[in-house]
Amino acid sequence: MGSRNPRVDLYDPMTLEALGQAFDSSWVMLQARNPFRDFERDLDLKSSLSLKLTALAADGVTDPVELREWALESLPLR
Repeated sequence: MGSRNPRVDLYDPMTLEALGQAFDSSWVMLQARNPFRDFERDLDLKSSLSLKLTALAADGVTDPVELREWALESLPLR
């Protein structure tokens, strides 16, 4: 069975770990910024965050903190 995001197959285990850490820490920060948003059902935001993080990793950003900061800066939050 293939990955839903084929780009993830391009990354080494360390980069995948950094992406996971960046996603998790970004998600916590997003929840803290807007505690009344229904994050469990916000699939668009999850997708946008994932796509942004993988795009950053494709551009060579592999530090989890940098990934988080760049991704959060670029997300349009209402």
